[in-house]
Parts: sequence; C-alpha cells; structure tokens
Amino acid sequence: MRYAVFSALLVAATPAFAQDKICVDASSGTRYNARPFSQHEVLARNAIGPEKRAAVLGTTCIHIYRESFIGLHSLTQCIGLGDEVSVNTMGGRGEQCRVTSVKPAAESYADAKYK
Repeated sequence: MRYAVFSALLVAATPAFAQDKICVDASSGTRYNARPFSQHEVLARNAIGPEKRAAVLGTTCIHIYRESFIGLHSLTQCIGLGDEVSVNTMGGRGEQCRVTSVKPAAESYADAKYK
C-alpha cells in the first residue's frame, strides 16, 4: 500500500518538475533553428510543434563567431549533454564540439542578441 501511494505521489509531482525542462528536437536538421549566442553558447528552438521556447546550449567550442552556421545532432529526440554541435564559418574551418549545458533562454529566440 505504501508503494502505491508513493508511486501516485511521484507521478502527480512529475509535471511540476518537468516544466523547467526544455526539449529542442535535434534528431533532424529541419526540426530546429539554431544560431550563435556567444563565443561558447548556441541559441536553439524547435522549428515545428507547440514548444517554441528557446534554449541556451553551453558547448565545448573554442570560439563561435556571430556569422557561424550551427548544426545540432542528437541520438534521442531532445538535445542533451554530450550531443554533437557543428560550427562552420563561411571560408573558414569547421569545428565539432559537445553540449555541456541546456537551459531555458531568458529572452525569446527573436529578441536574443549575440553577446
């Protein structure tokens, strides 16, 4: 009986904890929009679907230029720690790095500026 009550409480509390989690679908290149946010961060959001909040992805990239092209790849649906980030600059070298943090952006995707 205790386990049934505990399980019911856990299931009821899960949506409250899940509200801060943001899911950017990086399983395909057409499912997300991504752009540089700072020298080590990328701003990403879903291109389709109801979830339009932006996420700031911390990366292991050495330097992401304002004019860089960003590619994301996740083996699961949602981008997460350790997933791949590709950074390419027109006429320059490309860089492969990893996601080190995923957090909701304070500003909308349209309003956020490169830092």
